[in-house]
Amino acid sequence: MEERLVIRIYRWGEEEPVFAFFPEENGDDDGGRDYVLPVGYTVDSEDGSPFIRGEKPCALQNHNGMPVLVDEAKKRAFLLERDRKIERMRERAGLSRAELAEALGASQMEVYRWERYEVEPGTALLGRIAHALGCDTEDLI
Repeated sequence: MEERLVIRIYRWGEEEPVFAFFPEENGDDDGGRDYVLPVGYTVDSEDGSPFIRGEKPCALQNHNGMPVLVDEAKKRAFLLERDRKIERMRERAGLSRAELAEALGASQMEVYRWERYEVEPGTALLGRIAHALGCDTEDLI
């Protein structure tokens, strides 16, 4: 039997994980990341199977490792962007990028790269970012 990597994230002192990541059988995994849909599109469900709806149901395809929303009715395709959670929580906290960088002892460029997912911050760093933003670590995952 082939062994698969499972990642679990725990809050300090708690027995149950707050998140668990399981890769797909074929090895593909987006880490359960949230993506932002274009205006006018929603997630719907039929018989328990989720799909994205515009004027008609749309298809999600993978292109160069990124999800693409294909709308046949409009003859359009949208490259979906990940939800920029660090940036959103920083703005909600009323901090500038410079203020967050100073609180973390980092450069503004580092914060920018974390916000844009150019560099994935590790869990310890996510905890520090969450503390500086006054939110929970899982709000940034």
